[in-house]
Amino acid sequence: MIGLDPSYAAPIAGFLALIVVGVLAEEIRREDPGTEKMRRIASYIEEGARAFLSREFKTITYFIIPLCILLWIFLRWEISLGFILGAVSSLLAAYIGMMIAVKANVRTASASIKAPERAVMIAFRGGGVTGLSIIGMSLLRLGILYILYNRDPELLVGYGFGASLAALFAQLGGGIYTKAADVGADLVGKIEARIPEDDPRNPAVIADQVGDNVATALAEEQTYSSPSPITS
Repeated sequence: MIGLDPSYAAPIAGFLALIVVGVLAEEIRREDPGTEKMRRIASYIEEGARAFLSREFKTITYFIIPLCILLWIFLRWEISLGFILGAVSSLLAAYIGMMIAVKANVRTASASIKAPERAVMIAFRGGGVTGLSIIGMSLLRLGILYILYNRDPELLVGYGFGASLAALFAQLGGGIYTKAADVGADLVGKIEARIPEDDPRNPAVIADQVGDNVATALAEEQTYSSPSPITS
């Protein structure tokens, strides 16, 4: 590593972080997902999470593409490219974190019955996947862009703008969704149908759990994505 250009440190670190993400995700996948009933309920939550993210990402695209075109026209193509890469990185990290969080949740619940200390480790690794995926992709793509842009840091502002904007839209949507699902579960399930609290027979309860996962994962994603690469 002696004599290595310091500019390559960021993309190398980002690449190594993504390798760790893959290792953590595989370790979580190998854990016991619990009983058949636990797996069935977890599959409902995962299906809901996929549907939510698919709809939300499609909506965010309606804003991202016009802004990308405007940045290309009025500023520079480098900023526009960084903007779109930042938004894609942010949304991809949210998707990875969301899917791993759903898988980690049921495995954490299963492990808590047999070995609480194991449950803590699974939950910690599930959160680590989201954090490292965001940081890893940011370092990798920012490092590559920095080299491609002849080491001009001012051109990287588009990446921070795109990542922050996409994360903000995603977090706001997740928060609104989870609150609406929570209220819906209370009104329809507990009041009208007289179903007990958090009973999986109520579809709104599944939606509520989807919202809790979405809001938590996207809040963490927003925390890491908010700072601009210039001002941070």
